[in-house]
Order: sequence, then C-alpha cells, then structure tokens
Amino acid sequence: MIKTSTSALLALATVASAAHADDAAPAPSLPLIVRASGGLDAEALRARISAELGAPIALVAACSAPCLDVRIADGRATVAYLPAHGSPRARTVELGRDGAQWTLVVTLLAGNVVRDEVNDILATLPAPVGPAPAPPEAPPEVEVEEAEPPPPPVEILPEVAPPQLAPPTSAPPRPDPELRTRSMFLGFGFVPGLSTDGLRVGNVRHFLSLDLIAGVSGGSSGVTVSGLVDVERGPVHGLQVAGIASLARSVDGVQVAGVAAVAGDADAVQVAGVTAVARRAGSQFAGVAAVSYRSAATQAAGVAVHARSSEIQVAGVAANTTDDAAIQLAGVAVHAGRARFQAAGVASVSDSRAELQLAGVTSVARTASVQLAGVVNVADRVTGVQIAPINVARRVSGVQLGVLNVGGDAGGSSFGLINIVPGGRYDLEGAIDSSNTTSLLFRHGGNGWHNVYGIAGHPVDERGPTDDVWMYGLGFGPSWKLSTSRIDAEAIAWQVNHGTRHSTDVSLLAQARLSIAYGLGPVSLVAGAAYNVYISNDQASPLILERRTPGAEMTTGDVTVTRWPTAFVGVRL
Repeated sequence: MIKTSTSALLALATVASAAHADDAAPAPSLPLIVRASGGLDAEALRARISAELGAPIALVAACSAPCLDVRIADGRATVAYLPAHGSPRARTVELGRDGAQWTLVVTLLAGNVVRDEVNDILATLPAPVGPAPAPPEAPPEVEVEEAEPPPPPVEILPEVAPPQLAPPTSAPPRPDPELRTRSMFLGFGFVPGLSTDGLRVGNVRHFLSLDLIAGVSGGSSGVTVSGLVDVERGPVHGLQVAGIASLARSVDGVQVAGVAAVAGDADAVQVAGVTAVARRAGSQFAGVAAVSYRSAATQAAGVAVHARSSEIQVAGVAANTTDDAAIQLAGVAVHAGRARFQAAGVASVSDSRAELQLAGVTSVARTASVQLAGVVNVADRVTGVQIAPINVARRVSGVQLGVLNVGGDAGGSSFGLINIVPGGRYDLEGAIDSSNTTSLLFRHGGNGWHNVYGIAGHPVDERGPTDDVWMYGLGFGPSWKLSTSRIDAEAIAWQVNHGTRHSTDVSLLAQARLSIAYGLGPVSLVAGAAYNVYISNDQASPLILERRTPGAEMTTGDVTVTRWPTAFVGVRL
C-alpha cells in the first residue's frame, strides 16, 4: 500500500490528467460504496469520480467486483479498487485540514487507483527544492518504493475493508430476481424444504397452497392452509388459515389461526383463538387479546384490546387506546387519550376530553361533556353534566347532579344535598317574619346557585291548646349579585314539629322566599317576602288554628292545606 500527501497527490493528478487527455480509454461502469465521516457529500463525490473516469458511477450499499470502495476516517482517505480480473489494489492519502479540498483529493486518488499509474507518474516528478541542494543521487522527498509489488488483497485495512470486497471467487451469489417474483397456481408440501417450492422457500407466491405441517410462501392471492403454522413473506389477498399461528407481511383478506394471527398491516380481518396482533388493523377478533400498534377500525377480544387509536373497541375486561377512541366498551375498565363514548362496568378513563362516559363505579376525564357513574364522577372541567352520588370537578361550567357535589364555580350549577364550591359563597342569616317566626339560615354554593339550610321557631300563645312550633328545613335557589347587593330566590321545605316531640304526622311547610341583602361592610341588611303553604293532618297544629278563617285553609279528607304570605327582615353575615 502506498501512502502519500495531499500536495503530492494534487501534483500527480495534474500529470495524470494531461497524460490521459488524449489516449485514456473510458473506465468501465463502476458501483461505488462510500463510508465517510467529517461531512463529506457522497453524492458530490460520486459525480466527481464519474467525471474523472468518464463513466457512470452508481452508489451502492454493497458491491462485488468490479467495485470501488472509499473510506474516510481520522483525516485519511483510503480508496480500494477490486477489478473484475487481477489483484485488488488500494491507496491511502492524508487529507489535510482544508475540508473543501477533500472531494477533489479523493476523486483524483480514485482515478489513479483505477488506472494504476501512480508509480509511472511518481518517476517523472523532479526532486523537491530545499534550502541546500540535495545530491543528485539523493531520493526525492516523495519517495517511490522501487519495484514495489502490487499490494496483496489483505493489504486493505481490516477495519475498513467490507466483506463485500472479497475476491470474486468468494463473493456470495446474488439471489435470482426471478425467484422473488415467481408465482405458482398450486403449492403443496409438508414443511419448508419438502414442498413443491423446493429451494425457493419464501420466494414463490401461490393462488392455492396446502402444507400439512408448516408452510412458508412469498404471498397468497387465493387460499393458503397449513396444519400448524403458515408464514407469508408477501401480502395475503385471500384466506390464510393455520392450526396454531398465521403470520403475514400484510393482509387485505382474512387471516385465521387457532392461537395467534400476526400481520404487519391487516386491512381486512384477523381472527384468532388467543391473540391477534398487527401494526395497523381493519378488524381484529381474538379469544384473549387483540393488539394494534397503530390504528384499528374494529377490535373485539374476550379479555383485552389495545391500539394507538381505534374506532370501535369491545373487551370482556379492558379496552385501551393511547390516542383517540370513538367507541369503547369493556366489562371492567376502558381508557383512552380522548374518547367520544366510553362504557365500563367499573371505570371509564380519558386523559383528555370525553364526550360521554358511563361507568358502574367511576368516570374520570380531564374535560367531560357528560359523565354518569354509580358512585363518583371526577373531572378537571365539566362543560355538560355530571350525574352520580358524588361529583368532583375543579371547574364547573355545566351542571352537577348528586348527593355531594364538589366543584369550582365557573358559571355552572350544582344540585345536591351538599354542594362544596371552593371560592363560592358562605353566609349566615338571622331573620324574623310578620307571623312572629324566627329563622336562622346558612347558605353556601356558587355565585349563581346555592343551597340553604335552616332552623326556625314560632312561639304559641300560652292560652292555646298546643305547644310552641319548631322546624328544620333545606332548600336551594338562584342568586344574582349586584354592585353592593345580592338577590336570592329560594324554595325551602320545612318539617314542622310541636313542643318537644317530633311530629310523625304529615306536617310540611313549603316556602318560596325572595330576599335582597344590602351590604354594609362585613354585615348585610336583609329584607324580603315569602309565601307559605302548610300541609298537615294535625288539625290542632297552631299553624292551622291561628289561621282558621274562611278561605284561609282547604281541607281534603284528614289533610288541611293552609296558605299565607309573610314579610321578614334580618341580618346576614
């Protein structure tokens, strides 16, 4: 192997170009393999070498003789040429620091290696000029190794020589292209190698194929059946059936297996007793699991289904997508990145938005339009409605219906026995009305809708036959906040009792209240009116006796209904 410098090579190139300007025969067409570092443009190098040799050059990943191999590493260029006849030869040159010259240097080195004329050119060069003239017999600075024999094949640096540059006698034979495209109407066999495909296993497409134990084909356009395992290296356009496993590169027909059906792209149908697996699936049906690593149209499995995105998923236990899901149904749990419709026996979960979620226990979503659950709904934001015994949301711009509602006020409403609204209203009010009934009310909820809980008492004239009246009640209603005032409209149901006993008879007071509170710092003055309807079968109740005048009550059987208006004033904290 000859090593030289960049300046010497440029000088060699000038002489070489002149020497071949008239009589150099064009080099044969060469395949070129380039392994370069340092940002060298392989396509630009190919074009320059093609122009230098006057022949077309094609970039390849691997090649056999004749072949030109260029390796750039550690600031050196090594060009190896494997001719069709004769011994391989190689040259190495230091590239220097000017990366702009590397393509030119490598091009010229490649031309010299192919033409094998470096020794002749070196012999014609004059001795270098130095500060002291060298004796005539002194060798030039660029030394020519006289009578240097051609470098043997092993002279190519082991760490850069690809296996493809072995002599032509040891190069592996290239597969016959006809084998990859050959088709047969009928294929029959026992196992690969013992079939009508012979040595062309995996390279023959069939219309009909029957393998008693296992078969490997290049594809199928009709029907292929194997007793245990069937492998199709090409596309399946018809029916593929195997007792244990069916494998195919792509399926746009039907793939059936007793245990596992596996495909790259399954645009049609996969059916498996245990599991169906595909990169992208049309329809998958499996006894245990159906898996698609990308999208799936329809998936159904006895235990679990999974896909990146899916239109329809049905599973006995769990259905999962990492991105979008249109419809998900599962006996235990469903999960999606974003879902239109989810229903599960235990839990429905969406990482992003859920249009409609149904669950036996809990529904969870970041943003929910409609959530229904047997126990609890949880969402970051509710834009539609939550219905469950317990509803929890950080922001509610829709409606919560439940026993316990927890949600931030964002213009929504919560209807329940207990509504906890962080940042909402909490106030206590004491009032007395025109019928001498004193009440203490506690309100809490959002700024637009609130709950109210109260206790009240009504003294009875000592000359009467009954004891004092006391009652407790709860209600709800809307609110309107003005600049310094607040208006509340409420419907309250009161349970009315007498004396120390709790009434077991029908004794219900329904009250509609309208009040306005005027703020004076931490205290508000309250005034308002109420309309009262008392329903009772206790004819001795003071609330009936005090108003027993014509037209004041209406009696139906044992039940008496008494109605009256009141006005009230009070103080609110």
